[in-house]
Amino acid sequence: MARPKSFDQQEVLDKALNLFWEKGYNATSIQDLVDHLGINRASIYDTWGDKRGLYLETLKSYRKKSSNSFLDRLRSNLSSKEILRGFLNDVINEAVEDTCNKGCFLSNSASELANSDSTIFEIFSSNNENMEAVLSELVKDGQEAGEISTDHSPDAIARFMLSNAMGVRIMAKGRKSEKALKDIVNVALSILD
Repeated sequence: MARPKSFDQQEVLDKALNLFWEKGYNATSIQDLVDHLGINRASIYDTWGDKRGLYLETLKSYRKKSSNSFLDRLRSNLSSKEILRGFLNDVINEAVEDTCNKGCFLSNSASELANSDSTIFEIFSSNNENMEAVLSELVKDGQEAGEISTDHSPDAIARFMLSNAMGVRIMAKGRKSEKALKDIVNVALSILD
């Protein structure tokens, strides 16, 4: 019979996520994890298999939290246009509040590993497809309500909004001013009119 874990898995997972987010996958050693998480190597291997297994769990955890946050916004009584505006403004707020300049963990993971790790590629691609689908449905609802222009298809607008959100996150890593980021978002939002 296996011994019960002497640590809180979610707490350790959150600590690992922060370390990977700060340093990246390749720059984080097993010893870094042991030191930062306060658990031994055997516990890491027994629970997650290896460093990669732990990393994949942190990535899934981050994706779930991010998705839930976005879905909460969708469940509001705001109009489609207001939800899209809020989505892009949230990206700016996250970037401005990110004093460590970490960016988006999912995007960072894709930049570092998607070309060499098919699982990371699939997680990132699946996330983009899901986000596009949700944004497209939101745009379609806004177009049917007459609040969003029909000059472009819902899919095209959804892709544009998602690419702008990603672009703002990357631009923010270069320490662009809040005003510069707002300029980008305001131009992006202008296609809705």
